[in-house]
Amino acid sequence: MAKKIYAYFLEKENKSGIVETWDECKLIVSGKKARYKSFPTIAEGKLWLSNGANYEKKAEIKREIQKNLSSGIYFDAGTGRGIGVETRVTDESGKSLLHHNTLGYPTNEFDNIYLGKEKTNNFGELLGLLLAIDIATELNYKNIYGDSNLVLYFWSKGMYKRDNLAPETVELILRVIRARKIFENNGGNIHYISGDYNPADLGFHR
Repeated sequence: MAKKIYAYFLEKENKSGIVETWDECKLIVSGKKARYKSFPTIAEGKLWLSNGANYEKKAEIKREIQKNLSSGIYFDAGTGRGIGVETRVTDESGKSLLHHNTLGYPTNEFDNIYLGKEKTNNFGELLGLLLAIDIATELNYKNIYGDSNLVLYFWSKGMYKRDNLAPETVELILRVIRARKIFENNGGNIHYISGDYNPADLGFHR
């Protein structure tokens, strides 16, 4: 599972730092004039601290992080447009790469794959990972990023309950498990990225 870190700034002491648990953070800031915030990665926490540990600078932090994203393939699924589930795969700049997929999935006018209202968002995320692996292999990328804990840490690693899922979803899970193993055996890496900074974002988590 994706872990949070906690960045803090003690105003009177002019001291800042990053700790791994809320209990540690609470012990440090308790009874003091302090600003503190949780982040999905150490890099984001450091950036917040270097920008003055100001709560109101979230938009600026987001822009700065997105400007410096690692080269790779990013995927997401969502219903943010209100027309049903869509799947999107992009590079670090947010440019759609779905026209490179070799699996035969056509794109809609938004350069996404439209799955309709009958598919779940989790199905869309699962398909996104399969397509990301396909495109990464085709374009020789070694790093893939997504924001679905369920898909990244459970389904694509073979942890799922068949009885609770539609047969089509189980079939797709099995395809993704095989594809992930091959991709990682060939030196590929699959990472978590916060949905707040995912350039493939479709707005589902907002």
